[in-house]
Amino acid sequence: MESISLNATVREDFGKGAARKFRRKGLLPVVVYREGSGALPLTIASDELEAIFRKTQNRNTLIKLEAGKDSRVCLVKEVQRHPVSQQLWHVDFYEVSESETVEVIVKVTTVGTAIGTKMGGKLRIVRRTVKVVCKPEDIPAQVELDVSSLNVGDILRVSAVEPPSGCKIVYNHDFNIVTVVGKRGAKAAAEAAAAEAEE
Repeated sequence: MESISLNATVREDFGKGAARKFRRKGLLPVVVYREGSGALPLTIASDELEAIFRKTQNRNTLIKLEAGKDSRVCLVKEVQRHPVSQQLWHVDFYEVSESETVEVIVKVTTVGTAIGTKMGGKLRIVRRTVKVVCKPEDIPAQVELDVSSLNVGDILRVSAVEPPSGCKIVYNHDFNIVTVVGKRGAKAAAEAAAAEAEE
């Protein structure tokens, strides 16, 4: 995944008053973290970051923050928004290195048509995300699940999912991701999916 460049400025004013002043100018206070080093406070153009979010629709987008001669490739770690206006309020970034692996949450999507759905069954997605470990350049936009061979009653577990190139799917237990249920089993499957998601 290629990074998207975003101009940034090192900030020297801190506190709520300074943050309000920045926001009135259309600037967003952000912080860049890196394991083993101190936090770097910056400001960026709020509307430019919003534009990136709208364009990519992907929380795992790599953003290169460029402050003068200093540039850092980062992932979004946490986003804070105003509770009423939903305006961006503060963002934490985590700096990544191309030589190190990162752990990210990636959405799943199904491809193909399950055999069971042609026989009246219904495809149920139990988990909509998986945890992936890879290098920053290999972060996938999504993980595809081939469901074409699933019949009514079949289950696709995370251990059977083919990870994207350069990636490894990690999990503590072998959970269900997708299943095909018949009409009678649809309600029970929905309840089981809700219980597993809550767990």
